[in-house]
Amino acid sequence: MEIPHGVVVNRAGIGDKKVYEYCEEKGIPILLEIPYERKIAELYSKGIPFSLEMPEWTDKFQKLFEDVKGLRGN
Repeated sequence: MEIPHGVVVNRAGIGDKKVYEYCEEKGIPILLEIPYERKIAELYSKGIPFSLEMPEWTDKFQKLFEDVKGLRGN
């Protein structure tokens, strides 16, 4: 059974490229990259969704939602 799937990379830009290499090798789409940013980490530590304080992320999360729906065929 084929289950549609994709990856959201959290703290993108730190560490090595193994996740990217694996996804490329297996043909897994990267749906979104959330960079490592101090402001995001601070908001997370306070329990605040960073998209509420960083409106530039609203469109990115909306696109993620649409991409996930597309994977499901809806």
